[in-house]
Amino acid sequence: MLTDAHGAALGFVITLFFLATVMIPIFYTVAIIYKDNKNFEWSQVSEMSMDSRKKLLAYTIVYNVIFLLFVINLNEAFLGNYKAMFASVIMGVVFSMMMSFVLHLLNFKNSLHVLTVTLFATYCFIFSWKIPGIETMETPHSNLYLYLGVFNLAVLLSVIWARLSLKAHSIKEILVGIFVGILSPVVLTLLTYGI
Repeated sequence: MLTDAHGAALGFVITLFFLATVMIPIFYTVAIIYKDNKNFEWSQVSEMSMDSRKKLLAYTIVYNVIFLLFVINLNEAFLGNYKAMFASVIMGVVFSMMMSFVLHLLNFKNSLHVLTVTLFATYCFIFSWKIPGIETMETPHSNLYLYLGVFNLAVLLSVIWARLSLKAHSIKEILVGIFVGILSPVVLTLLTYGI
């Protein structure tokens, strides 16, 4: 029943991850664009300069490392056995943003939208097979993660279409975003488990 302590913990986790993965990144993205342009319009998100994108990636890396430290130190009551899973996803975000930052230092722009959706789709497929820290359980919710992965692939196709339609990225930039989005979770899983 979700009316006991587990329900309160679930509510806390949902609120925490909504704030951490949506609201706070939107806030610092808007702040970067406003600081660079002295105004803000949503269309400017797609038209960020390389310097603004580098700042965004640097802030994202630092922010996610701090968030990772918070999640690792979070009481077991809030995340239960899923702490390792959430930590894996955050580490994947950090690793992929570091790879993107290096690409941006080399003046190569990749699609961060495509990268992010690909990253989550890849993690869903990995979690449908094996969840970090929960090897003792019998494939919990593996079908749910598989369905979420397929849903993320549908979202990915629409994001690719939108980025190409807006002429925000070339096919090469989108393919590099997909490559980094797949590579980060796979490399982290292999490094963690040697599978």
